[in-house]
Amino acid sequence: MDSSSFFKGLAFGGFSSCLADIITLPIDFTKTRLQLVGEGGKAKLYNGAFDCIKQTVKNEGITALWKGLEPALWRQASYGSLRYGLYSPIKDTLAPGVPKKELPLGIKILSGALSGAMSSALANPCDLIKVRMMASGMGKEGSTTSYRWFWGGFFDIVRTEGWRGLYVGVGPTVSRATVLAAAELASYDEIKQRILSRKLLAEGLPLHAATAMCAGFIAAFACNPFDVVKSRMMRSSGEYSGMADCFSQISRHEGVTAYWKGFIPAWTRIGPRVVIIFITMEKLRMRFD
Repeated sequence: MDSSSFFKGLAFGGFSSCLADIITLPIDFTKTRLQLVGEGGKAKLYNGAFDCIKQTVKNEGITALWKGLEPALWRQASYGSLRYGLYSPIKDTLAPGVPKKELPLGIKILSGALSGAMSSALANPCDLIKVRMMASGMGKEGSTTSYRWFWGGFFDIVRTEGWRGLYVGVGPTVSRATVLAAAELASYDEIKQRILSRKLLAEGLPLHAATAMCAGFIAAFACNPFDVVKSRMMRSSGEYSGMADCFSQISRHEGVTAYWKGFIPAWTRIGPRVVIIFITMEKLRMRFD
């Protein structure tokens, strides 16, 4: 692997991801809560994203919209850094010496999938604690635990559930990240190269923004079912025998469309987040390359 592209991707990706999470966390918070309601055919707690925000602010205060910020930043410092840092070196390893313009789409998809899978597996404890912090305060449908900060939650899980407890929901987490990274990174790379080859836009901000918006939609749509299952399994352990069981119960009790619960806030978050990340990364690359 090219160490230079790895460390640049690590630094640029980590900084960009943390910046994007701070800005978009209230949307992620709303998406997570919408994915948790209605579980097992229960009555819905919220009538959409705006009602979720309204009830949260009324009952828990406006700062509740940033619940889970600390584990979210720990997650992006690890997962966010690694998936962008690993993408280019993996591409170079799978297709050594092949120019960017000639790189097959399949190589890009596989590179994105591998970078997402490896980095998300490492960062699962951060994701787990973030989901539980966001779910606390929802009442009966929320988390049965309440963590005030990341390391407190980390050691509480180890004490009460063992080290394996940190990897509750790792299956859907890795699946989601694999699909998300493959869709986001490969589509951004491919769409950008196609636009450049057709000379529709020149290298610059309009190209990066347009490409990132397309990549954000594709990524949000593709990974939403895994995101729903991930949130459900992480909310509290023991309710599902595994990822397949969770998929099955959602389909049986709520219908297939439930896999796209929270899609609008998910896209509203992923779209701007992807734009912020790729524009920031492109600017940093242009500045330091």
